[in-house]
Amino acid sequence: MVDEGFIRSVERVTTCLQSERIPYAITGSVASAIYGEPVTSLDVDIVMSMTPEQAGRLAGRLPREFNVDVDMLRRAAAERSMANVLDPASGLKFDLSVLQDTPYYREVLRRRLRINYPGSAIMVWMVSAEDIVLMKLAWRKDTGSRKQWENALSVVRTQRNRLDWGTCEMGHGTRVASDLENMAARRASSGQATAFQTRRSDAGCRHWAALAHRARGSAQQP
Repeated sequence: MVDEGFIRSVERVTTCLQSERIPYAITGSVASAIYGEPVTSLDVDIVMSMTPEQAGRLAGRLPREFNVDVDMLRRAAAERSMANVLDPASGLKFDLSVLQDTPYYREVLRRRLRINYPGSAIMVWMVSAEDIVLMKLAWRKDTGSRKQWENALSVVRTQRNRLDWGTCEMGHGTRVASDLENMAARRASSGQATAFQTRRSDAGCRHWAALAHRARGSAQQP
């Protein structure tokens, strides 16, 4: 059963983002748990496109009892970095990341999905299943965290051939080519694919192999 305090806190933050017309999408462990296997997290990662002016208005709109640093929010918007917002009542920390203006990240927001958060009545914007895999793999490169790899694998295991890699813009894949190759090799292994505990179609395996090849080729370009 979904924790009511969690849902209420997420609803309050996302409602404020929508009221300021700030394009956002929930990502991180919350998204990988929606698309993959359940995990527990007290952090809610949200990516967005936000100006310093919007950041200032957002700080004023968020609930007064939240811990919000308006200067940090404005700086995150100006520098395209991250700021934190804390809800003391629920203990939730919201990591608000202002995305770099790149073709890939523009596609992340274009591909986001409006979903009914499971077990609740609220509607939120969520990154696509394909993008949470790519983003988790990129974060693994940055942090060396095994958890990011496991989260990405859990989405692949759960979504199986529903993942549509053909629609993904590969700007981010250049950073994770080796991981994509690893996943492609696992998918292309014989019918006893123990890592994924299920058979994959030949077409699906070719899709992943092609994805890794394109990523590797792009990474070698100057």
